[in-house]
Amino acid sequence: MADKHPTNGQPRWIQLPIAQAQLLGAWADMPRYCETPRCRGKRREASTFHAVIDVPGAADCAWVACAGCTGLMMEVADIT
Repeated sequence: MADKHPTNGQPRWIQLPIAQAQLLGAWADMPRYCETPRCRGKRREASTFHAVIDVPGAADCAWVACAGCTGLMMEVADIT
């Protein structure tokens, strides 16, 4: 059981403030601006690091988003 994923194989979405994510070191070169399609080309400063983790310890997908886009993602997550 020690090697079993705690979410029973379900991906986990995490979000961290940019300052905390930068402390992890691996994301020292993360983008400074929101990467969502909504803000593409608008150069809104990113405030939150997001990642979807399926394999323990490995991010399958990672991106940064501004406060507005993060809020929209959280609203959608609450609905689903």
